[in-house]
Amino acid sequence: MIAIYARVSTEEQARYGYSIPAQIRECQNLIGSEPAQIYADEGVTGEILERPALGRLRARIEQGQIRRVVCLDPDRLSRKLLNQLLLTEEWQMLGVELNFVNGEYSRSPEGTLFYALRGAISEFEKAKITERMCRGRREKARQGRVLRDFKIYGYDFDPQAEQLIANEKEAIIVRQIFSWFTAPPRGMRGIAGIARALSSAQVPTKRGAVCWHRQVIRQILSNTTYIGEFYQNKWDTTGRTVQLRPRDEWILIPCPALVDLRIFTKCQALLNQARRRYSGPESDFLLSGLVRCHRCQQPLRGKTLPKRSLYLEGNRGGCGLVVEKELLEARIWKWFWDLLQKSAHNNLCPEPDFLIRRELLRILIKEIRINQGEVIVVTF
Repeated sequence: MIAIYARVSTEEQARYGYSIPAQIRECQNLIGSEPAQIYADEGVTGEILERPALGRLRARIEQGQIRRVVCLDPDRLSRKLLNQLLLTEEWQMLGVELNFVNGEYSRSPEGTLFYALRGAISEFEKAKITERMCRGRREKARQGRVLRDFKIYGYDFDPQAEQLIANEKEAIIVRQIFSWFTAPPRGMRGIAGIARALSSAQVPTKRGAVCWHRQVIRQILSNTTYIGEFYQNKWDTTGRTVQLRPRDEWILIPCPALVDLRIFTKCQALLNQARRRYSGPESDFLLSGLVRCHRCQQPLRGKTLPKRSLYLEGNRGGCGLVVEKELLEARIWKWFWDLLQKSAHNNLCPEPDFLIRRELLRILIKEIRINQGEVIVVTF
């Protein structure tokens, strides 16, 4: 049996006019009137091998059901040279013939070299296009323009001005969500209770559904857009997984604030408390999650040994910083408590217990950085 494989990504269809039917038609012209099974991945990047149709094709080949594969061009198989070579070697070992409409692949040293060169050029072109598009989007964001409609509840996208504008009907619901979370009415418990209340009232979501999920409510409560801070270039989507970029690469786009800053800050404190309760019992390390090495930027974790307790770096990289728990905590807390007392105009009061100490530190301090010389830098 002959198989035709076709693939197009959303970007390629928009930029070059590639289409699945056009690829299939060209491949069918190559094989003439012979019947063929069609395997097509539409809107899928060529940089990964985990594609639905390609996965089914590989399974049929393994089962011995396919003896010939026809494809428009090597970069339809993959945009990465390594993946192209992997597929061709895999199918060659299973006795499968591979044909391309644009160029013939021969199993000879010259054919392999030519195939590899075409793959390398294709991979380079893809990387160049991606880099150019990313650079253009970043420049557009730096000019204060919103790149597209991000479907943020409470806002509409104005394509002419390229800005977020408040959606007054949705803004009322956003404020209600924050109000319910900070001061819940009787019978309503937490995020799940808010989701149930909105679903019961048949309030439509951004996409028009009437079923609200807890995760959607949580995302609204933690989204800084509602205090007028919308960030672009925040996520890196160029790899296989989506990753958060470093904070200094984010691009701030001011937008209408829907929620008061004090209410938003209170919500973040309540969310943090809920996360800690969910994650189980707290440790007895006062500075847990706050301490980082000043030199290598590695976070320090608490570790209890038979006769001592330490703050130390993890096993991956770093410069091996180790600090005694009692000495560091005593020094940080004394500095912090003295600062609080001075700000209170020497209105002395009893020192709080451990749990309140930790809560105060986490609310008011973002990060504590230290090094072997006990130089301490505190970020509020």
